[in-house]
Formats: sequence, structure tokens, C-alpha cells
Amino acid sequence: MVLFDLDPQGNATVAVQAMAENATVDPELFGLLRLDCGLWLLPSSGAAAANRQATIDVGRLQDLVRELEPAVDWLVVDCPPRMDEWGWAGVQVADEVVVPVQAEFFAMHGLSQMLESLAAASSQFPGKARLRGVLPTMVNYQEPVSLEILADLRVNLGSRLLQSVIVRDPSLVEAASFGRSVFQHSPFSKSALCYAELVKEIQDG
Repeated sequence: MVLFDLDPQGNATVAVQAMAENATVDPELFGLLRLDCGLWLLPSSGAAAANRQATIDVGRLQDLVRELEPAVDWLVVDCPPRMDEWGWAGVQVADEVVVPVQAEFFAMHGLSQMLESLAAASSQFPGKARLRGVLPTMVNYQEPVSLEILADLRVNLGSRLLQSVIVRDPSLVEAASFGRSVFQHSPFSKSALCYAELVKEIQDG
């Protein structure tokens, strides 16, 4: 599997590299970083992307995707939580998009705008940026507000809402602090089971 980290914040890059003891440049996979956890990584451009003068070569990114297609089963693209230049680059190379939304009212506020942007991108780039589904995250079944937001999502989104739900779980924070995935750190935790269900739902299509 290959991960493109197109978020200038670079959290995916930091997290994945923390889980890997060694990272080497793989010449057979076009110079991507090869990690010992079974991933190939296109790292975030980090601070360079935050520079207003910086740009992203979408054409080169698309060429890289075409070159990778025969060699890999899955390409995952981590985009910033906004449709800036890097966000638009991501939707141009992604066949499907999963939109995570926290079970909080402020996160809900921007969801409709994000869905409108994805619809526009899907029309502009045929075959790309199809909404796979909205993923509720950081859900606490003990908090009435989480239940209310989850119910609203189900009513308003219908089939566009994924069946999987990611719960708020300290195991995720603990795993990150140890530089491990939640499957390594606490494989039977609530969050590990949630993410396992998400993977199965995405694979089953």
C-alpha cells in the first residue's frame, strides 16, 4: 500500500515514520520511502507547503499514480481538512473520498460545504473524487451531544453515511505516544475494532 501525505501539517507522515524503525528510498517504486511496516510513503512537504509561494505539480502527481497502478493494490491520499491547492490535488488523483467528521457541532458546520466542493470536483474531474461516504469520528456514546449529531447525520445523509463509526478512545492517544499503530498497541480496544470494521467496509465496497 502507498500513502500520499498531501496535508502540509504532515501528521500522517510523522505517525507512519514513528511506527517504522527504518525508512529507505525504494528505486523500484519511483523513489518513495519504503517503511518496514509494509507501507510506501510520499511524505508531506511540510513547511514548504505552508509557504504561500509554494505550488504542487498536479501533473507529476497524476503521472506517479499512473506509474504506481500496476504495482500496488491500494493508494491512500491524506488531504488537508480544507479544499486548498493540496486538497484539490488530492481529489484529482483519488477515485473515492472518505470525509471524516467529528461528532461536534463546529465540525458539522463545514460538512455541507465540503460535500458541495466534492460534488464540484467530481463533475470537473470525471472518474475521480466520488464520495465513498462520511465517517463519524470521536463519537462518545455516553455523551448526548454525540448521539444527537450521529442521529442528525443518519437522517440528513442517508446512504452517504458509512456504517462504521470511530469512537473516542484513549487507546488511540496512547498508541500515538508510543509511536505504534492502535492495532499494535491495543488490538482489542474499541478503536482498533472500529477501524477494522472500517477497513472491511471499504474493501467490501
